[in-house]
Amino acid sequence: MKILQTLLVSQLPVHPPPASVPAPDAGRAQRIHSVIDLWLGEQLRRRRQALGRSLQQVAQACGISVSLLSQLERGYRSISMRTLGALAQELQLPIETLVRNTQYSEGEAEGAVARAGTHKRIDLGDKGIHKENLTPPAAAGGVEMYRAVIDPGGSTGDDLFFTRKGEQVGYVIEGQLELFVRERLLKLKAGDSFCYDGGMPRRWRNPGTTPTTVLWAITCSPA
Repeated sequence: MKILQTLLVSQLPVHPPPASVPAPDAGRAQRIHSVIDLWLGEQLRRRRQALGRSLQQVAQACGISVSLLSQLERGYRSISMRTLGALAQELQLPIETLVRNTQYSEGEAEGAVARAGTHKRIDLGDKGIHKENLTPPAAAGGVEMYRAVIDPGGSTGDDLFFTRKGEQVGYVIEGQLELFVRERLLKLKAGDSFCYDGGMPRRWRNPGTTPTTVLWAITCSPA
């Protein structure tokens, strides 16, 4: 299902990174499941450490392996709502501070419709990113759709990251977006669209003074 027209990245205006900011080393990029999973893992790890709990203690209490908990804390695996709920309870962390709309409605028309205000949402406050999963419950899983609102100065961070392979197509609805991918810095504005493979090291940020809104369609290829 294609809802966005692909504009080849090679056709977008390319600007080299500022001389004062060295280009990231693609060879040291971090392989994560998604930016959301990385942020969730960071919050869980910080909370566990603040309580003085070990990986083994928390994993045993939640009925999961130490290996899985370690991967979740580093953003290497996607966390299920059931596991997230168990961890949040064990770490005395209200789940709604991590994920909005956790009681996800089955929607209408047998899940083919998800109404406004029911989409799962995560606010990555320290990164200035607010992301919603717009995919209806009945979607077959071949493609997912997200809407991200990025605060002025908000970013994925200084380090490059990459996720599972699969085409990712984006459209800038409003604002500005700087996307560093394929060892190039792409400066995008409202009305621009772009694409890249999820396995490519990248990072992005909002360099402007107003919020940036981006719509993403992501194909779900096997990891």
